[in-house]
Amino acid sequence: MERMVKNSLRKLGTITLAAALGASVLAGCGSNAGGQQSTGAAGSTDKNNTIRVAVMTGQPDQYQIFVGQQQGFFEKNGVNVETTEYAYGINTIDAVTNKTADTGEMADFAAVNRIGNSQDKTNLVFFSESAASEMNTGGLYVAPEYADNLSALTDSKGIITSIGTVYEYYNWIALNHIGVDSNKVNNVNADSSQTKIALVQQNNASAVVGSGSVTSYYEDAGWKLVSKAKELGIITGSYLLTTKEFNDNNPQLLANYLKSLQESTDYINAHLDEVAADVAKKFGVEEENFKADWQSQTLRVGFTEDGAKHLEEVADWAYTHGKYDKKFNVRDYIDTTAAKQYDPASVTISEK
Repeated sequence: MERMVKNSLRKLGTITLAAALGASVLAGCGSNAGGQQSTGAAGSTDKNNTIRVAVMTGQPDQYQIFVGQQQGFFEKNGVNVETTEYAYGINTIDAVTNKTADTGEMADFAAVNRIGNSQDKTNLVFFSESAASEMNTGGLYVAPEYADNLSALTDSKGIITSIGTVYEYYNWIALNHIGVDSNKVNNVNADSSQTKIALVQQNNASAVVGSGSVTSYYEDAGWKLVSKAKELGIITGSYLLTTKEFNDNNPQLLANYLKSLQESTDYINAHLDEVAADVAKKFGVEEENFKADWQSQTLRVGFTEDGAKHLEEVADWAYTHGKYDKKFNVRDYIDTTAAKQYDPASVTISEK
């Protein structure tokens, strides 16, 4: 049973979302975020050096691109970046698949779920990792009447989710941890973080997995934390995807894009207070929240064996839980050509 709650609510203040959850504030969804031209490698503007990026609100690539454009990293490396902003990874996947964007960042589950449900028809490939993080704040929250009777969740309004996103995976982990069969718990589908908050405040759901500053809204509504994030052991990986055609035709452009992202990451790490102030002015994210979320992640470009194994684990979970009918080898959809051109040492993945 699913109930969709549309986001017709006013924005509930500034909400900073932990990147570990792949969540985002639905602000400017689908709006052009200021495609900015930069100078090509030979000192002239070149359309062939343009890369259109579908960014997720509040995710690392949005901040990396913002800083990289500010500091001239993309221009130096001959990359002209144009961005469009979306709320969730499934939206960025749509943009790449429909060729309205050349690349985007997607969370592990959203990516493997899309490939698993298209497989022979898909044109998507992973060309780099982006970030890895373990949820270290928040956890599983329930309405107060269920805090001492968790088994009753199977006969409740349900757990808040976003169908087709990594939240399906998180919810399974959380419910399994407390010994509740996720198949017996209703799903209450929400399309944004504001909607999730409203569901909690209006008592239209019974449970939610949350992390970061958004959890203060759950606690203010009287909801109880019954399983801490550290107990759940939720690890999220995010990855950069493109189409096979773009990957095959633009390996050097993608390599230069990865180089620029890494330079942006290095700059942010070295100037965190300065960048936090700039991000607050540009995006309305509180400085301390940005710094906490940024530091909770391991950001990396390239492709590690750990990153590939994590994708395999998520893909196996999705298959065994009926998210798609045909099992597939996730490594068949990984191409490290651009990452190797950026830096051979950034690739430690084993052969297929």
